[in-house]
Amino acid sequence: MKNKASLQFKLIVGFLAVTVPLFCMLIYVNYYAMDVVRNQVGQSTKNMLSMYMSEIDRTLEDGENYIYNYVAKNSDLRTYATAEYESANYFFAKVRNQNQMVADMSSFDHVNMIFIYSPSNDELLSTAYEGGDFTDYEHASAALRDFLSQQNEKSLAEKQWKVIQYDGQSAIVRLVKTEYGLVMGMWIDMNRLMVPFLYLDIGENGQAMFASDEGTILTDTSLEEFALGDKLLLPAKDEPYKELAGDADYILVATKSLFSEVYLSVLVPESKLLQQLPYFQRLIYLIPLAGAAVLAIYLLFLRTTLIKPMSDLIKGMRQIKRGELKARLGDEKSKEFSIINDTFNDMAAEIQDLKINVYEEQIRTQQAELKHLQAQINPHFLLNAINIIYNLAELNKNDLIKRMSTHISKYFRFVTRTNVSFVSVSNELEHIESYLEIQQLRFPNYLKFELTMEPELEQAAIPPLLIQPFVENAIKHGFEMGTEPFQIGVHLRWGSGESERKASYEIIIRDNGRGIVEEKLAELNDNHSYLYSGEGSLGIWNVRQRLKLQYGNAAELSINSGKPKGTCIQLTIPYRTLSE
Repeated sequence: MKNKASLQFKLIVGFLAVTVPLFCMLIYVNYYAMDVVRNQVGQSTKNMLSMYMSEIDRTLEDGENYIYNYVAKNSDLRTYATAEYESANYFFAKVRNQNQMVADMSSFDHVNMIFIYSPSNDELLSTAYEGGDFTDYEHASAALRDFLSQQNEKSLAEKQWKVIQYDGQSAIVRLVKTEYGLVMGMWIDMNRLMVPFLYLDIGENGQAMFASDEGTILTDTSLEEFALGDKLLLPAKDEPYKELAGDADYILVATKSLFSEVYLSVLVPESKLLQQLPYFQRLIYLIPLAGAAVLAIYLLFLRTTLIKPMSDLIKGMRQIKRGELKARLGDEKSKEFSIINDTFNDMAAEIQDLKINVYEEQIRTQQAELKHLQAQINPHFLLNAINIIYNLAELNKNDLIKRMSTHISKYFRFVTRTNVSFVSVSNELEHIESYLEIQQLRFPNYLKFELTMEPELEQAAIPPLLIQPFVENAIKHGFEMGTEPFQIGVHLRWGSGESERKASYEIIIRDNGRGIVEEKLAELNDNHSYLYSGEGSLGIWNVRQRLKLQYGNAAELSINSGKPKGTCIQLTIPYRTLSE
């Protein structure tokens, strides 16, 4: 609806409403003329094919009549069928039949082979393979034997030439079964019938071919789009032609034989037709080119005078909406748009000044909140540390108390000295090491820890005491006395993805303690809990709020169960240095 209401849309629609009907009428007239030409060429081509097919049908009819006359009048055929196998009468009848067929071959220009087949003796008596060599004869004989083995009384009684496809070739054969069991017939290679059509003037890329009633191509073709065995969509009986699309456009004209289920087909390239229509051929190209040129000039004029200034104005308004308050519009040649742009620039400048004041007030509020959150951690850790010293005092472990006091003093010296927003990662790990050494003094045989850091991360900036709450929680809630020492590891590495490397770093905190139940994990991973509920997990809530205030949505915190047990905490923090 918004696009339809735009001025640009209405102007283009108005132009198209005038020009499109004109172009459509011209194109319709052109294609109508093309259809007329196609129909005329298709009809004339079909008449020519009918003439050629009549000649082929005459050949097929002569061959069929020859077979019937031979079967009815040749006594040697009966002797060959009824004489005892390999007797003298059988042998001489066989020789006379073969000599007769060889002599009769001279009357048929397109026939490759005349044959007599004896099913009882599985013997094929035939002439030589006209137009081929002995290899062609062997392939044809093998295909003929296989074809004859699949025939029954009903199929042999059918009075038509049948198609045989073998070894990538095609042929038609006429079979006549005699009353004494022999089968006599003729074999014609489909490519041999194509010889007269090689001289047809159907264009350089035109092609004549035979096809079966299913459209299967039966003769060799030189067209790359078609091959022997491919199927054509033959035109219906009342259609003069069928249009085919390939690398080039063709019209297909076909006519059916009266004596076989084959079609004589011709593919005529449309380029051959258009040679006879130079006017319409030029018009096909001129109509869209002229329309495109007029439309281009019209759109260029609209773009320069109206659409571009409006687009710039809309773009500037969207930039302001996204918060890009520095967006400004340039000067325009049109007086009206020049006034609009100056007004827009003045409004943008006023909005920028107002928003800067609001941002400064928000930053002051966030800084105050951040300092409050950071201050909450110090008494939290202090209470835990005093509790540890108290427990050691009850055990009279003065040496441990001295060492712990040294570490605690060192730790709180850092806390009171670094009341800042960021510290280096290396300093943060030193504090974690001090805390873990305090805990290790308390549980010397039950606590082990490991701290690792990848190169070039030492000077990475991190909010102070960010890792401390997770280490404390691991020892407080995950530690348990057992045969296996409690292990905790803190590992710092670059972002795992290639695109994230050098852009962010990860902090992994793992332990092998009790772990956390699924319900509690879901609660701890709730990123939408902005207010502290007062039901525990103050340290984790504190960290999540500090990350949000410092990095917004760029930092991530996830808490998961460890494998095979324990807890795994992962922090992803944008990489910054202290100088940034």
